[in-house]
Amino acid sequence: MSDSTYRKTPLPVRLDLNKRNTREQLSQGTDDKRGILQGAGVACPTTESQKDCNDVMRKDLEQWLIDHGISGPPPSPEVEQRAMWQWIRDFHKEYSDDWYTRNMPRLRDQFRPIFVQEMKRMREQEAKANGYAAGVPGGDLLDLGPAPTSPAPTSAPAAPAGSVDLLDM
Repeated sequence: MSDSTYRKTPLPVRLDLNKRNTREQLSQGTDDKRGILQGAGVACPTTESQKDCNDVMRKDLEQWLIDHGISGPPPSPEVEQRAMWQWIRDFHKEYSDDWYTRNMPRLRDQFRPIFVQEMKRMREQEAKANGYAAGVPGGDLLDLGPAPTSPAPTSAPAAPAGSVDLLDM
């Protein structure tokens, strides 16, 4: 079948079997909106399924973080990775270690984006709580913080006795 004769519809095309030329009937393409609810668009089942899966993972991650007493982002990337793999393992606790080991690449591809989004959200919340706007101190890249309270020394400190200053050579 060529692309011009096949048109994907929610329900099969209604054909008049008394007419021998079905190609002509298919090319006319009746637009009777069969199988579509009024006011609702046609949604791709795979994207709906993926969205539902992501929602389940996100809710489980939120509960897992609460159960493990994690209220902020991990202090280092190593701790973050360890937490991600522990969450993924706890999510699939009904499977054996062998299954888990064989499926680690696939699990990482599916679960890591959800985990990274949650960690990013936690970092942003922590930055806002500490008074930073979008993770940048003071919201201004040129803001170097408060001025020093003591005056800075105007001359260089004296070199210790017996040392050679390279500028004196």
